[in-house]
Amino acid sequence: EKAALEELLKSVLEEVNLNTKSLQQLDAALLKRLTDNSGNLLDDEELIGVLNATKTKANEVKGKLEAAKQTRIQINEQREQFRPVATRGSVL
Repeated sequence: EKAALEELLKSVLEEVNLNTKSLQQLDAALLKRLTDNSGNLLDDEELIGVLNATKTKANEVKGKLEAAKQTRIQINEQREQFRPVATRGSVL
């Protein structure tokens, strides 16, 4: 069961890393569209699409970061349950 929590944390962190990279790519595309745009920003449908995609991905990454935080808290709580046993074992 403890190894399952470690695997869960590992997979959540990998997913967060992938989402963060994707978010950075979207941010770069957004900045490029903003700097290349010479007309009215509201008329640029591609820019609006990039803005929406960036917003959606940012919310998704935020949720995954919170899930990773909760998973880390769970694992640390599980580890702390073994501390008294380890202490007692080292005294013997």
